[in-house]
Amino acid sequence: NHEGKVLDETYKMMRLIATTIRPYTIADLPRVREIFINWNRQITPSGLEAPFESYIQKSLVEEIECIPDYYGGRGSGFWVVEFCGIVAGMAGLERLTNDKVEVRRMYVAEEFRRRGIGAMLLGHLESWAKAFGYRQIVLSTSELQPQAKNLYESRGYELAREEVAQSQTNRTVGGGIRRFYFEKWL
Repeated sequence: NHEGKVLDETYKMMRLIATTIRPYTIADLPRVREIFINWNRQITPSGLEAPFESYIQKSLVEEIECIPDYYGGRGSGFWVVEFCGIVAGMAGLERLTNDKVEVRRMYVAEEFRRRGIGAMLLGHLESWAKAFGYRQIVLSTSELQPQAKNLYESRGYELAREEVAQSQTNRTVGGGIRRFYFEKWL
């Protein structure tokens, strides 16, 4: 009905007005840490608690707690999404080559999911990468994150490969979890 469509459009406009994507600042660290830790604990499969806790600590030390250094190089960046003044999500872009950039650490806090924030953030990353001159954007996700996989496929990312990660890095927990690697030409 017409009234329902008007309300839906009004809600969409309110969401856009209330949402801001901005560069990360050090003041964001506590919230970024919280989102990262909570999400990884939420998706931890039974029996893999110890490897996930190890991965969380490794990633905090090597990346999350030093975002300005890790993402501060030319052609890289890290952003947060604010919804009504609260950091609701985050993502980074890491330069791989002159033509290729990788989406990293894309998370939306649980209480803000299913509002289009992830899609909005991904669109921002793609626009920034294109404006910076990148020709290709790549990313990965795991079998534990089917919503992320669906988002990437709906945004035109093509599956490049799958692999089962055995060893732990600051990019993957390992533990035999299947990872999906996607790419998109800009």
